[in-house]
Amino acid sequence: MYGQAYSFVERGKLTMLNDPLSPARNVDLRQIVYEKIKEAIVDGIIPPGERLSEVELADRIAVSRTPVREAIRQLAQTGLITLVPRRGAFVTLPTAKDASDLYDLRAALEVMAIEHTCKNPPVTELEKFLDKFSHFSDEGDSSLFLAEDRRFHAMLRDSTGNRFLNLTLDNVADLIHLCRHYSIEDIRLSATCQEHVEIIESLLARNCPKAMEAMRQHLDNSKQALLNYINRHPELAPQLEE
Repeated sequence: MYGQAYSFVERGKLTMLNDPLSPARNVDLRQIVYEKIKEAIVDGIIPPGERLSEVELADRIAVSRTPVREAIRQLAQTGLITLVPRRGAFVTLPTAKDASDLYDLRAALEVMAIEHTCKNPPVTELEKFLDKFSHFSDEGDSSLFLAEDRRFHAMLRDSTGNRFLNLTLDNVADLIHLCRHYSIEDIRLSATCQEHVEIIESLLARNCPKAMEAMRQHLDNSKQALLNYINRHPELAPQLEE
């Protein structure tokens, strides 16, 4: 099991140093195991539709099955895992409706975040991201892009000065990033990077309406790409059905 996911290790692209499923060696095993499995899911190492094996995960992380079982139950509450009676636990692949609803919520919250950030934009951080996104090409590393994308949106979230908005976005961040891998399928990295550039340049110019519209368009494009992926890959969902 996890052959598709662990092939990254076999190809040398994922070392034990940064492998989220490397052995847990912290006394607070429950939290550590939870974070390791969550990271593996959000980063796409354990892909959507994959059935989780308590035995294999416990062996992989070098712990007993108890903290793994507790982590799976906890992750089910976040929506990252779906528990199917008599079938087991599966990494969630959002339905088209769930993905659409999630991105509608994300758009409303992140456009609001842009409105707050525009009042006092973090210039130094924005300029750093402007340089990074300006130099991505279509042949660039998509994993590196996703990491920068995640940091960029987190920076915007942290810059709002509104702790309740920040908390709400943080609560759905993992589900968003679970989907993010598939929302860049079949799109040009340079195009989505240009969308980031437009957002940043508008913020630096303190043009709030333009920045808000650029963010809204960016997230709508991501939503459509994700829906296209889900509709093209129905084979990932049937095993979750009774």
